[in-house]
Amino acid sequence: MKSMILAFPLFFSLPFLKGQSSIPQNKIRIWDQSTEYTSRGSVGGGTGHVSQAFPPGVTRGLNRLSLIQYVIQDQRMQTKEPWELKIAPLDGKGEPEYKRAAILLRNLTLPNGSGIRAFTITHNRNSSQNGPFVLSALKDAKNKPLLDPNESFHVAWNFVQKVNWLTDGISLWMSQAGTALPNGGNGQLTCWQNRFHREIPRPEKFDPKDPTGQIIERLAWTEFNGSPGRKFFTNRSWSVTLGFVEPTIQGASDNPSFNNSPCLNPNTGYAALDPDFANKANASIARNDNYQWTINAGGSFAGGIGVLFFSDSVYSKPVSIAGIGGSLNVDIGSPLLSLGLFPMGILDTNGSATLKLPLGQANSPLRKAIISFPVIHAQAYVAKPGIRPSFSSLFTMRPLLQPKGFQRSTATASTPLRIQKTSSMKTLYVRNDGPGGLEIKTYIGSTRIGPIFMIPERTALRAPLFPAATTVEISTKKTGRTFFAYR
Repeated sequence: MKSMILAFPLFFSLPFLKGQSSIPQNKIRIWDQSTEYTSRGSVGGGTGHVSQAFPPGVTRGLNRLSLIQYVIQDQRMQTKEPWELKIAPLDGKGEPEYKRAAILLRNLTLPNGSGIRAFTITHNRNSSQNGPFVLSALKDAKNKPLLDPNESFHVAWNFVQKVNWLTDGISLWMSQAGTALPNGGNGQLTCWQNRFHREIPRPEKFDPKDPTGQIIERLAWTEFNGSPGRKFFTNRSWSVTLGFVEPTIQGASDNPSFNNSPCLNPNTGYAALDPDFANKANASIARNDNYQWTINAGGSFAGGIGVLFFSDSVYSKPVSIAGIGGSLNVDIGSPLLSLGLFPMGILDTNGSATLKLPLGQANSPLRKAIISFPVIHAQAYVAKPGIRPSFSSLFTMRPLLQPKGFQRSTATASTPLRIQKTSSMKTLYVRNDGPGGLEIKTYIGSTRIGPIFMIPERTALRAPLFPAATTVEISTKKTGRTFFAYR
């Protein structure tokens, strides 16, 4: 069924509402900061939800949400249409569970006015009177913990009042990553080559059965118009930025050939999750991306130092270290970590610094080396005399969907992948492409032995296998398919 998505080009000024910060608001986003359209997705003229997922691969280590910022546009300011802001978990299928979501803010409306206007909305939670939302403390209506730390959480907007979409109503700014272009062009390669569209950078099939032959991020969701609870994912990203008390690390693809308004370089959107290091898109302007990471630690770390380190594997559970804030997520046994620490320099007045990684010409040895990794996790360590040092959050990107020597597969709650273990199999490496968490278990016959390894969504883990095991199982609790790559 073809969905009807109504959208309008944007040309309106933005009032910016900024509060005084006393609690850190270290930012992170999955948005390339371009805006092609404003939309409610298929919510259309009715009420309902849209949402943006934030998986553990880019949020692990973040808990205290101190800022939420996005852009709302009103097509007719003479009438008021309220909305709510929520945090939603995943349901049993691996989809956002809007009915169980925690309402962070309700009865939100825009100022009185006339005509069409757009507003940057900033919710500051950075004072002793109005402190951060603690994600791990959120509860559902039955007073049960809302979020699973191994799964995505969704920032969700609920449009409460039904309106006539063609002449009225509010909507969100977003970046479009499908085949419709602002200038009327069509076709996948046109999208990737066009300066306005960098969100889906490579024509690799996420699902081997997918006829579109492109990466599908499955992180932006919407309810069908007139069908509450019926949801689907879209190749778009909503213009939302989050701020946290904990230090954040933000990844971004870097390709100055694609630095054209409104799509700015570096790209912090889906191209940051799936950069194109080897021009897999065969674009007319070669997509030989470089990469960069930015640490945001807050003003208290100004003048301190930051160092960055990398891994192709994480721990099942974060590791706390006495005297250091945050937790260690990257596996110290990873061959990538053996490269050592990469200095990010002196942190600026905001406690920020950036490390750029130029990879050289199209066929450089460094490019060939980096695309051999199924995933690259980055984490930072920040320090300043007189202040407790801290680890940052995690940021994960995938150089290729199916690296050399790897297989791609799926699992559901009823159909785990079972692999016969040979005596030569010492470890199993699994990259979880989501949605939901994965587990690695080992068996002798039908008897489970050895530890269970949990792989958070959008991360990877190298599990040592119990020597006497005869079978290895990769499983999920989701009834929908969870995708992964393994070797």
